[in-house]
Amino acid sequence: MSRFISPVSDGWEAGESVALAISSWEKSAGYTLPADYRAFMVSYNGGRPYPNMFRHTALAPEEGNANPTEHFVDPFYSWDRAVDWSHELGNRLPTGCLTIGADPGLLEIVLSLRIEDFGAVYSWVRNWASWGSAENNYLCPQALSFGAFIAALFDDDEQNGYDYWHTPRRERLKRALNI
Repeated sequence: MSRFISPVSDGWEAGESVALAISSWEKSAGYTLPADYRAFMVSYNGGRPYPNMFRHTALAPEEGNANPTEHFVDPFYSWDRAVDWSHELGNRLPTGCLTIGADPGLLEIVLSLRIEDFGAVYSWVRNWASWGSAENNYLCPQALSFGAFIAALFDDDEQNGYDYWHTPRRERLKRALNI
């Protein structure tokens, strides 16, 4: 299946300025981005991918009653939005994690910058409780890397993902998504 991406805004804003912003943030924050995510941001600076569907499990498997549901990536945040939103979420996110995208509802896509699971991608139900509290203590594993997460995105047999993603504007601005 071919993979595409369209920009979040009215055009593509990527390249050297994004690379410089990332380097500046890495220096000040004390983290390094995984190479695959960095390359994605420098090439596309976020966007709306197609295929765009992934499964999220609402409860940790050990809690029982896991409820896998299908969601759309919409969007992967621009670099500025990822940094600003992660900062705004503050102690609701685990330390060493960056929000990199969302679904249209309350689900965030989170990238680990921690040593123990560096580069892993999770989904997280956004809420207002501090991380580690009873209400906020579960990241749903999605992939071991950003590239693996992109590779696992799918569309269903009814092409609901395509129907959600496709607009004349997106068709006009789409690019091949290469990770």
